[in-house]
Amino acid sequence: MAFLKNYMLAAIFALLLLPTASLAQGRNSEVVLDITKSAFVKTDVLIRDLDVLSGGVESADAAGLMNRIVANDLLLSGLFQVGFSEENPDSLEYEFTIEGTVEGPLRDAEQTGENVPITISLNLLSYPQRQLLMNKRYRPLPSQMRATAHHFANEVIYWLSGEPGICLTRIVFSRGEGGRRDLYVVDYDGEGLLRLTANRELNLCPSWSPDGSEIAFTSYRDGQQSLFSLDTSTGKVRKVIGLDGLNYGANWRPDGSELVLAMSETGNPEIYRITPQGKIIKRLTVSPAIEISPSWAPGGRDLVFTSDRTGTPQLYVIDSDGAGRRRLTFEGRYNDSAAWSPGGDKIVYATREGNYTQIVIMKSTGEDRRVLTDSRWGNSEDPSWAPDGRHIVFASDRSGVYKLYVYDVVEDTFRQLTFGDDPDITPAWSN
Repeated sequence: MAFLKNYMLAAIFALLLLPTASLAQGRNSEVVLDITKSAFVKTDVLIRDLDVLSGGVESADAAGLMNRIVANDLLLSGLFQVGFSEENPDSLEYEFTIEGTVEGPLRDAEQTGENVPITISLNLLSYPQRQLLMNKRYRPLPSQMRATAHHFANEVIYWLSGEPGICLTRIVFSRGEGGRRDLYVVDYDGEGLLRLTANRELNLCPSWSPDGSEIAFTSYRDGQQSLFSLDTSTGKVRKVIGLDGLNYGANWRPDGSELVLAMSETGNPEIYRITPQGKIIKRLTVSPAIEISPSWAPGGRDLVFTSDRTGTPQLYVIDSDGAGRRRLTFEGRYNDSAAWSPGGDKIVYATREGNYTQIVIMKSTGEDRRVLTDSRWGNSEDPSWAPDGRHIVFASDRSGVYKLYVYDVVEDTFRQLTFGDDPDITPAWSN
């Protein structure tokens, strides 16, 4: 009976928390989104072709790749307009220019010429004065080209805006159907897709540790639902905790010292704090209601979670000791999957609006509620913030199959992140 009860609880929560439409989806092709045009002040940057000093085709290809990636990174940041000609075909008023050189690869007596790095020098200058503002010199191997371009773009973004870029961040998510879903990771721009698990089981709800060294996730890989952690440098997986019932939806404390998750060993799911080794620190909720989906505030003092104590799932906030409970949402008949923005001033979550689940953003006080998606998106779920506090990734079945999309909260624009026939759900953005 205990097994049957836990199995029924797991099945119920799988239906509650996973995208319902994924159980019977079409295989329509992905859609191309129309970008909403809005007027925002942006910095105009001229990107010149890099000068190829030596190295032939290999260096020329590297120069072209660097230019394309840096330009795309600046555009995706939402802070810049990019041009490639001083003739200003788009009437851009350039304030800065990026230029540089590519040389090599060099060979000497100690090197065979295989996997020898080339030398790339990149400069940020004022325009048209040509005052050198920043110089970066790299010697990347072929496998490091994309990361090199992302690193330089991050440096430019920080230099010109004072805000850290997100060009080296990644998004982990669950891909698959039914009882077989594996974890994948993809770069923030949709490149570099990599499969992380291959155990033919259900792997869900990944969560990055603050330093990016671990990914906590829920899985049935040992026969029952448990919380595991994957070492991102080695791929090694270890079990964190696996009590009877649910062990679901873990979220790391901002300092990495512990996690918070929902567990149902004592009956209904409750919120617990645990160490990364699986030791229970404190049970935060005691209620006959279902209480799930906890998420830490940036300071690690408060957390937001879902509870149906009033009859419908709503969002609540409590402190790290389980005290000071207050209700945040009063609209929507089903609110879940809340996540605090990196600055702590906003919360994004999923709500049931009519026949569809939509993405909502509001102040962390519960005010200024703003629905980001509509019925044209179908169901939109599982939002997660980028570390810049400007972009959100979420899953939507807009095309007939759940794929991941990135939303810019400032410009109100969207781009599709993942493609293919398999549904993608529960994304989490790295720091």
